[in-house]
Amino acid sequence: MRRLRCAKFEAWFLIAVTLLPGFVLLYGCGGPASESAGTGSGSSTAPSADKTPPSTPGGLSATLASSSQVNLTWTASTDNVGVAGYHVYRNGAPLATVGDVTAYQDGGLSSSTTYSYSVQALDAAGNASPQSTAVIVTMPTVDTVAPSTPAGLAATAVSNAQINLSWSPSTDNVAVTGYRLFRNGALLASLGNVSSYQDTSLTAGTTYTYTVQAFDAAGNASAQSTQASATTAAAGDATPPTIPTNLSGSAVSATQINLSWSASTDNIAVANYRVYRNGVVVATLGTTTYQNTGLSPATTYSYRVDAVDATGNASGLSAPVTVSTPSAPDTTAPTTPTGVAASALSDTKINLSWSPSTDNVGVTGYRVIRNGALLTTLGTVTTFQDTGLTAATTYTYRVQALDAAGNVSPQSNAASATTQATPDTTPPTTPTGVSASAVSGTKINVSWIASTDNVAVAGYRVYRNGVLLTALGNVTTVQDTGLTPNTIYTYTVDAIDAAGNASGMSTTAAATTLAANTVTLAWDTVNVGTLAGYRLYYGTAPGTYIQAKGAGIGVGTVTTYTVIGLNSGVRYYFVVTAFDTSNTESPSSNEVFADVP
Repeated sequence: MRRLRCAKFEAWFLIAVTLLPGFVLLYGCGGPASESAGTGSGSSTAPSADKTPPSTPGGLSATLASSSQVNLTWTASTDNVGVAGYHVYRNGAPLATVGDVTAYQDGGLSSSTTYSYSVQALDAAGNASPQSTAVIVTMPTVDTVAPSTPAGLAATAVSNAQINLSWSPSTDNVAVTGYRLFRNGALLASLGNVSSYQDTSLTAGTTYTYTVQAFDAAGNASAQSTQASATTAAAGDATPPTIPTNLSGSAVSATQINLSWSASTDNIAVANYRVYRNGVVVATLGTTTYQNTGLSPATTYSYRVDAVDATGNASGLSAPVTVSTPSAPDTTAPTTPTGVAASALSDTKINLSWSPSTDNVGVTGYRVIRNGALLTTLGTVTTFQDTGLTAATTYTYRVQALDAAGNVSPQSNAASATTQATPDTTPPTTPTGVSASAVSGTKINVSWIASTDNVAVAGYRVYRNGVLLTALGNVTTVQDTGLTPNTIYTYTVDAIDAAGNASGMSTTAAATTLAANTVTLAWDTVNVGTLAGYRLYYGTAPGTYIQAKGAGIGVGTVTTYTVIGLNSGVRYYFVVTAFDTSNTESPSSNEVFADVP
């Protein structure tokens, strides 16, 4: 149904006509779309105008031009006269109106925000196309937060030409990507995400001052740290460090031994330590701990350590320490179970079976996984019964083997089974709310509220005057046709499910078909405080009515009316007016017509 606005009463009329077969509606304020209803017994014709909207814009795309701008482009629409421009919508709201172009730049957007755009074409007559398919774009996140300022900067002179620097790592809302090191106020080096640096090739007996600054990938930089200073040693260092003491070692696995020792001292600074394994240097490092990995199980190793300074002076070797690695553990997993099979035994049980796995030591059990989650852990068996399941439900199983060392095989291939269905003996509920409404002299619409069922309603049976009329699917309306005019009919409905269970019979609903040669009209209420009533006009030609203006059929303040006594085989045209308590009559509603069979 259509709503139309008439100038006199600033209101919207709705004409809804219930007719015999062949009924057609025409809409327009004061007459049909191409004609205007007369205000008397005459008729008038509206001027011709462009009513064709442009085609819907296609190919809309959005491109990120920057962190705050999106560029839109689309394919030009076509029009019977010419496209005048386009409306651009953002997130469903009007954003801009542009001329006959196919691009638009939307700026000033927020980061980390999703926007939806669509475009609508319009012509000079104001006709607008449907909006295009929407395109969605998410703005990138703009990082404007600088890392924290590095703390704990320390500078240590380790020779007459080298100073070692270290600091505590900074933090960042995204990630620290590197550091800038300043020496005596000037940039010395840009580093990666490290927290130490060796400044070499320095001048002996000279003091150097350092600061450090953190930065992230977006270029945000922290403030420079507090200063740290150190003075290089004088030239000519010939004093070796002291010998490392308290060397100890422990085997933490079959392939790793951890070492630690007490730090040596030096007249300037210890630069590094050298670790010897079975008399051969295996590592040079600046700490007093070492993890020796990649070793052989069940093997004995002898270690010693010496210290060296920046000028290459070396201490003597420490006292040796001997450590043995343990035997290698069992790291071999059992083979993957094969031949997994699942079969439904009832509506609540599924039986599983599989072929046994093998292992280098021995399989100790199996895990059963149902629908991706661990169901149970079993011993060395190859069958299992899963109970307490839901009827008519598919379950998928996999099996894993495990050994005493905790090694687990890959999961087996999947095996699925569906439990048997539980017999359905429950009928649907009885349909309620059955109603019948005559829509013409030969048709009655019947409707009802859907029934419910423990499984599902399969359909409905409709009875007319106590006799089965039709069997339907799962719908709640039916139109009974080919009826006799001005005749009462009664209807009942029952529901059935797939198992054939039927509900009780609904209460009875009755309706009388309309009399022959009648037309029923309906319209919206006029929102006017002084409304006195409505007048109905009709005739056999557009805009020409049997009644003179002001002499239409008075129908009171109702919004529906049935016209009787019409002639068969004739098309009739109808309009409605409203009048107030001073008998001032509104312009006519939109005109509609009906063909009386």
